[in-house]
Amino acid sequence: MEDLYRYVIYVLSALLVLFGGTPRLFDRKSGTALRVLGFALILAYSSIAIENLFAKVLAISSSIIAAFVTIYTANYAKLKYGFPYLQLLVDAFSLSITYTFVSRYLIEFVTCWIIAELIGFVLIAFEWFIQGVRGALEAGIRYLLVSMVPADITLFTLIALTGIEKSFTVELTSIAPAIQGSLLLTILCIVGFLAKAAVAPLHFWLPDAHSLAPAPASAMLSGLMVKMGVYGLYLLTLYPIDVRTYAYALMICGSITAIYGGVQALAQVDIKRILAYSTISHTSVMAILLGFSIAFNSVEALQAALFYIIAHAFFKATLFMDSGVVEIIAHTRDISSLGYISRLHALESTTALLAVLSLIGAPPLPGFIAKFTTILSITNKLNVALLAAILLVVIAIEIALSVGYGAKYLLTHFGTSTIKISLHEGLEKLGLKQLTLPILATIVISIAVIIPVTLLQLITYAQILLFITAISAVFLTIILYTIYRSQKMFRTDESWLGGARP
Repeated sequence: MEDLYRYVIYVLSALLVLFGGTPRLFDRKSGTALRVLGFALILAYSSIAIENLFAKVLAISSSIIAAFVTIYTANYAKLKYGFPYLQLLVDAFSLSITYTFVSRYLIEFVTCWIIAELIGFVLIAFEWFIQGVRGALEAGIRYLLVSMVPADITLFTLIALTGIEKSFTVELTSIAPAIQGSLLLTILCIVGFLAKAAVAPLHFWLPDAHSLAPAPASAMLSGLMVKMGVYGLYLLTLYPIDVRTYAYALMICGSITAIYGGVQALAQVDIKRILAYSTISHTSVMAILLGFSIAFNSVEALQAALFYIIAHAFFKATLFMDSGVVEIIAHTRDISSLGYISRLHALESTTALLAVLSLIGAPPLPGFIAKFTTILSITNKLNVALLAAILLVVIAIEIALSVGYGAKYLLTHFGTSTIKISLHEGLEKLGLKQLTLPILATIVISIAVIIPVTLLQLITYAQILLFITAISAVFLTIILYTIYRSQKMFRTDESWLGGARP
């Protein structure tokens, strides 16, 4: 009977979301309300019914982000493409990802996973379908071969080891596939999830896929779909597995890709490729934490991985949505041709600044909590393992690189372009504020969600974290307000942007 209630909730939420995304309703308040209500229904169910903390956090985060992305998509689709059909694809994609996290049985998990992959391919190749952009098709095919195929091999291996009957009847967190004792089976089970999380050696599908997909699809791909791989790696920690192979594979591959992704992000000039390589770097840190948690039986590392997942999901979804706004305003993603966005749309630039500060780990933002708990969990084992010291160096390099490419991304908004751009007469009529508000809400909600959770989970450090949060929040508010007001004032005084006065 419990399953029946659960399926009723799934069907009802899907009907609300998809009906609200139809061409007649997608840009109306009633359509928006239906879609948000559908995701709110999944959110309520996840909060009450899911017992596993990892799955609960992912399902809640997915529901919240999907609700804001669906609002953003309605305006983005009209401004970028002039037709509504992207809305249904993005909403179906969001639903399939969220259902993957709330799945109770292995067969549900695999079904929702495959549906999400197939819709993901359509979204990655979207511009090939509508405009014949060959690069989008190539990115989609690379995604199928490098991300989808290895992941599906892993999923079907798990079904084969679990048995069909148990796949339908035993809960996902309780199945016990016979992996331990076989190096081949361990590798088969790891490699698919590593591919989906874009961790070496199967990471190279991600940069093109995330940069060529429409911005709302990129927000879901980077913010949430790669977390399906991380969730899969977490599930393996619950099963009988070759612990040594699992732990060292994650820590070694994660360390290589964390640094590689950061270096590549620094070298990019396309803002979406900066964010894409950043995702590779960050998900690799999550893989390191999962490997470290099982190698040293560290609850703190598992907890840090959870905080990192929440923080990354929100700030990366925010930044990919921001990249869509930039593209609509400037018709380019090349940093060398940008640098003036803050003078055209100060609120959007202030929102982007807030998200980048979270990305680099500035207090009191979610990224700070993620990096604080990451460093704390590894330093707790410094006295017993040399490996902890090596991983600490890797994390330090990753943080330094994130500061570098985070600052580079901000040049999009606050740089000094040599190109003269006149104020667009119809800029205010484009509906840019409607695009920005869900982006701003996404990052604000992430702060509201993660800080109380942190204080409850890290009760030992609650007092000092509360003090840091309060002081930092005051200074951050002053800084953001000053930047926002100054950019608005600059806009009224300048008739030419991006260079010297004519």
